[in-house]
Amino acid sequence: MVKPFWERRKKGTVTTPLGFYASGMYCGIKRNKRKYDASLIYSKKPCVAAGTFTTNKVKAWCVLHSMKTVSAQKHHAILASSGNANCINGPTGKTAIDECVTELGALLNIEKDSVLVAQTGLIGIEFPTQRLKRSLPTLVKRLTDEDNGGRAAAKGIVTTDKSLKQVALSFMLQGKKITIGAISKGAGMVHPNMATMLAFITTDCAITKPLLRRALRHAVDDTFNQIAIDNDMSTNDMAFVLANGEAGNPVLHKVDHNYHLFREALEEVCRVMAYEMIRDGEGVTHVCTLRLSGAKNPTEAERAARHIANSMLFKTMLAGSDPNWGRIAAAIGASGLSLNPDNLNISFGDVNVVNHGKIRALNLPKARRVLQRREYTIDVVVGKGRGKAEFITSDLTTKYVMINGSYS
Repeated sequence: MVKPFWERRKKGTVTTPLGFYASGMYCGIKRNKRKYDASLIYSKKPCVAAGTFTTNKVKAWCVLHSMKTVSAQKHHAILASSGNANCINGPTGKTAIDECVTELGALLNIEKDSVLVAQTGLIGIEFPTQRLKRSLPTLVKRLTDEDNGGRAAAKGIVTTDKSLKQVALSFMLQGKKITIGAISKGAGMVHPNMATMLAFITTDCAITKPLLRRALRHAVDDTFNQIAIDNDMSTNDMAFVLANGEAGNPVLHKVDHNYHLFREALEEVCRVMAYEMIRDGEGVTHVCTLRLSGAKNPTEAERAARHIANSMLFKTMLAGSDPNWGRIAAAIGASGLSLNPDNLNISFGDVNVVNHGKIRALNLPKARRVLQRREYTIDVVVGKGRGKAEFITSDLTTKYVMINGSYS
C-alpha cells in the first residue's frame, strides 16, 4: 500500500489550520441545556469560500441565504445552529438570518455578506431569533484557535449524532506546510445528491476561488455523494470550505500537480467525514463498503452500486447478517444494467459466494460470519468492463424507525 503524502493530526479540527478560531455553546434552541446548539468559525484574514448545497426543491432559509452569499469575493465566518431547521416557517425565518448576520457582522467588524449560515433540526417551527442573537456576544468572546474551540463548534451542530466528527491533516506543498481541518454532522436524512449533511472545512492554503470551488465539487462527488443511510434528502444539506492563505504558499491558480495534491488531501478529509457519518448513523449496527466493478463504464457502475446500496431489502439483509445474494442480483437488474448471470461474482469480505453465476453454498456460513462484523466490504463483479464504483452504506434497523418515529 502506498504511504499517503499527508499526516493525520491527532485531535485535529477546524482550528488546526493557521488563522482559524471557533466556539460553540448552548443558546436555548434545544430543550436540553447540556447540549450545545450554536457554533461559530472565524478567520480574521479574509477567506475565499466555496460551497455545495442540497438539490431538494424545498430549501431552508439558511440554504437560500448561503447559496447567494457564497459568491462574494471574501468571507470571514460560518454561523451555525442546531435544533431548528428554519425551514417552511414563513418570512420570519429569513428575517431571523438577516438579523443574526447583521449583529454578528457588527460584533466582528466584518461585512454581513461575509458570513455563511447553516442550520439543522426540526422543520416548520418558528426560529428563536432572539435566543441566538443574545448569545452572539458570548459566542464571539469564546472564540479560540485551540482544539477545544473546534470541538465546541462540532458539539454545536449535532442533532441525533452520538459522536463528534472532526479531523485534520497536514502536508507539504511548494515548500509550505498546508493544513486542512473539518467538522461535520449527519445521522439521518442522509442521501446523495449534494453534501448529505453539514460539513465545514477550513484550510490555510492559498488558492483562488474558482479552483477551490472545483476542488470541493470533486471531493463532494467522490465522498459525500457516495454514501447513504436512508433514502431521504434533507432541506438543509450543505458543505463549506474556507481558505485564508495563512500557510504562505504561492497561490494555487491553475490545474497542475500542486492543485491535484491539494484536491486529493481535501478529498481525504471529506472521505473521513463521510465514513464517520455512516458509522454514527441513526440505528446503524453495520457499515458496508460496496465495491462494484466490471460495468461497461463508470456511469453504469455508479448507478448499479447506488441502487444496491439504497435498496431497502439489501439494507435489511445487512441488519439481519443474512448473505442473501439474490437481493444484490435483483437490485443490479432493477438499476437498468444488463447482466449476464454467467459473469456475476459476489464476495462478502474475502468469502466468495457466487462464482460466475454459480452459488457456492458451502461458503454461506462463512459469509454470514462476515456480515456479523461491525464493518466489512462486499465486492460485486458484473462483467468484464472497466467501469467501477464504490459506495458506503449501512443497515436499516428497528432502532432507526424508533428514533424517527418520535423525532419531533
